[in-house]
Amino acid sequence: MSELEAALLGGFIGGALGVVSTLVASYFGPRWLEQWRADIKEEHDYGPRKRLLKQMLAEPNPQIRSLERLRHVTGTADEECRRLLIEVGARGVKMRDGAEGWALIDRYGFERPPEVDEDPAD
Repeated sequence: MSELEAALLGGFIGGALGVVSTLVASYFGPRWLEQWRADIKEEHDYGPRKRLLKQMLAEPNPQIRSLERLRHVTGTADEECRRLLIEVGARGVKMRDGAEGWALIDRYGFERPPEVDEDPAD
């Protein structure tokens, strides 16, 4: 291969790599930044609430807490509270009085019934 051919091939490869890296950076860079910002906002807005939910559900008694109580303590709406509960590893159950209850999956797994016979103190 002559010096001219090597120079042309090197220029072509360098130019192609430059175009590809620019396209990748211009597409993925903003997406990664947006995801990073969303993660920071999620931790700032919901981190304390998630920790509080997990702490409440990890207490020895009761194993199951009503959605009403969890929502009241965290200051969240129904759907927002349910989303956070799922994110911390909780599952929903139906309590004896028909109320919606939640418990950590580690403590009240899926092998247990979704409807609670006993009336857990809240």
